[in-house]
Amino acid sequence: MTDLELKQWIAVTENSRYQWTQDEITRLNGRGALYYLGGEDGVYIRIQPDGELSVGAYEGAFPHIGEACFTRKAAFACGTFDKALQKAIELGGRQFLRDMFSGRPDQVLVESPAPPDMGMRMI
Repeated sequence: MTDLELKQWIAVTENSRYQWTQDEITRLNGRGALYYLGGEDGVYIRIQPDGELSVGAYEGAFPHIGEACFTRKAAFACGTFDKALQKAIELGGRQFLRDMFSGRPDQVLVESPAPPDMGMRMI
């Protein structure tokens, strides 16, 4: 990891001190969703692709959440990912809802455009 990458990861972790943050790596790897709040030490909500929801605490997220030690406090079998997300919203409350769905730029993943040959063409 370069110094620049380290600084960027630290900034992401620090940003989670005051707002719920989604771990994009978990999502992009197809491993469900991980939401966390608290900086280096805090609380988390995890949704597995099969609809299992777990909540708990984490510590030691330095330089990023992937380095943290997680302690599960409760788990819920919700059946589907969508139902688990509904339960997460209930548990996270108004702040979770606002932080996850406000459309703030810091929550939007920037993807590079597709190469010219990859787009749809009308014939």
